[in-house]
Amino acid sequence: MRNTLDIITVTKDDPEGLAASIASTAKLRSLAGVRQIVIDSSSKSIANEIKARLSVENNLEYVWQNPCGIARAFNLGIERSNAEWLWFLNGRDEAHPKLNAELLLQILSASQAGLIVFELEWMQSGNRQIHPPIWALWPPIYGNWVPHPATLIRSGLFEQYGGFNPDYKIAMDGDLWFRLFSKHITVDMLSIPIVLYDETGISSIAAVETGKEAKKLILDNLGMMVGMWLSRGLHLARALRHYILLTR
Repeated sequence: MRNTLDIITVTKDDPEGLAASIASTAKLRSLAGVRQIVIDSSSKSIANEIKARLSVENNLEYVWQNPCGIARAFNLGIERSNAEWLWFLNGRDEAHPKLNAELLLQILSASQAGLIVFELEWMQSGNRQIHPPIWALWPPIYGNWVPHPATLIRSGLFEQYGGFNPDYKIAMDGDLWFRLFSKHITVDMLSIPIVLYDETGISSIAAVETGKEAKKLILDNLGMMVGMWLSRGLHLARALRHYILLTR
């Protein structure tokens, strides 16, 4: 039987951070149709420690993988999943303590979208990342408004459009958003925080590397962005022509 939600968590040599993430998802994993998949690339001794800790958890699968990058770890999680929806929750991030687990599953059951973008709360500062105004939704690089730890993705999209690109070490989620948005998938946006985001993660502290990858992301998708901008202009022209004809 297919699960409703699989939570995919990637970790490496951080048993304490992972333990906090696992504890935060306990209520979700107590519900039917929810499972967590841990992809671990820790050293042998730490991996043994993590595996022993997780052996007592319900609805959790542990997988060890040779260290080969976050994108490949995410992709392995996708391969191991059998759920309708996927949630990529980082190893140090936590499900929000105020998250209503039953309501989340109801939202997933009712949604017809390909992506559901929730909000996140910064773990250390307590600040909340909110959705941008409508004019800033495209391209999806304004303030990184599609944060992968707060975004649930329908698994069928990976079958259609591929997984995370291993050419990116940090911005693999941004690359995915560009590819999915170019296919005109439907997106739900809910102003509900579902995750406490650890501000000490690699994307936050490796500012120079993040900047390089963000620049590569923009250049790699420049042609597609220009094409979509032109398409929006054509759409506006057609609408204007339609209403001009109506008012003659």
